[in-house]
Amino acid sequence: MRMRNRKILLLAVFVGLLSGCQEEQVPRQTSGSEAADQTIIGNEAVDVHVGLIMGPPSMGLGYFMSEAEAGHTFNRYHFEVAGVDYSAVAASLNQGDYDIATLPSNVAAILYNNPDMNEGVKVISIGNLGLLYLVTTDPNLSDLNDLQGRTVYSIGEGGPPEYTFDYVLEQAGLTDTVNFSFRPTPFEVLNLLQQQQNAVALLPQPFVEVAKLLVPNLRVAIDLTETWNELDKDSSVEPVTTVTVVRQAFLEQHEQAVAEYLEMAGRSTAYTLEHLDEAAAWTEKYETFLNPEIAKEAIPQSSIHTITGHKMKDFLSGFLQIMHDFNPAAIGGKMPGDDFYYLPRGE
Repeated sequence: MRMRNRKILLLAVFVGLLSGCQEEQVPRQTSGSEAADQTIIGNEAVDVHVGLIMGPPSMGLGYFMSEAEAGHTFNRYHFEVAGVDYSAVAASLNQGDYDIATLPSNVAAILYNNPDMNEGVKVISIGNLGLLYLVTTDPNLSDLNDLQGRTVYSIGEGGPPEYTFDYVLEQAGLTDTVNFSFRPTPFEVLNLLQQQQNAVALLPQPFVEVAKLLVPNLRVAIDLTETWNELDKDSSVEPVTTVTVVRQAFLEQHEQAVAEYLEMAGRSTAYTLEHLDEAAAWTEKYETFLNPEIAKEAIPQSSIHTITGHKMKDFLSGFLQIMHDFNPAAIGGKMPGDDFYYLPRGE
């Protein structure tokens, strides 16, 4: 019973997240302060408060968090994993409690477009590209054409999952042939998978790995990111799930701290993907996820990145345009201007 309760708790982790690269190398084993000194000599170290969403947006930052905890960074980074409620993270950012925060990609644009914000924001990196999968117990479902006339259950209405799926269907010529049915909680999606024979659901990692434990014979039928890339080969646009933003005032005052954040985040991403056992243990230690065994299975499938600069801008602006074309309100009514994107010096 204890294990079952733990699994059910894991299901709740992703309710909030979904309603909303530069080539990565394995990091050289030097201290963060040594690396930072190469670019920020002469600057005073500052405290940096970082608000994180639990799950994929923070699961790749264990190395960074460990280095900061050990005092191996130039600046003093204070991380807070604020559960899955991205609205609370956004509110804390607007109140100045966080200097840097992870958010769903469309929420970042909504904040930028909101004239009532106390704090202007800039996006500094992409943290997750597409991490969505179509899962089912139906052994005969293998491609998008098999979805015609069927219902796909999902959470995440009005956020990246909805518009990622809509775009893929549009590119495949299947618009209006699939019924996309939203549920407010993953509990309801799980119940449908358990109760309806051969039901189909669109789910993110690491929720896919959680669901596999609870639904016998559940399998991944379609990797939506792979399908996106096959259908959209000539485009530089990628489905962008989460991003990292910074308060504009903090960026203007402490750009060196933002530069070090991006450097350490990139090193942390690379380390995570090369050292799964250690990275999975960090997800439990720093509460970025609740089960290291599931985290180890999910990390390689969670499209964890640290993408910055012009590549970030190209990917994100293209995806925001797709969401805008489907529903302008999804990104706050209009496309963000160029000042939404932070391009490091020299780019």
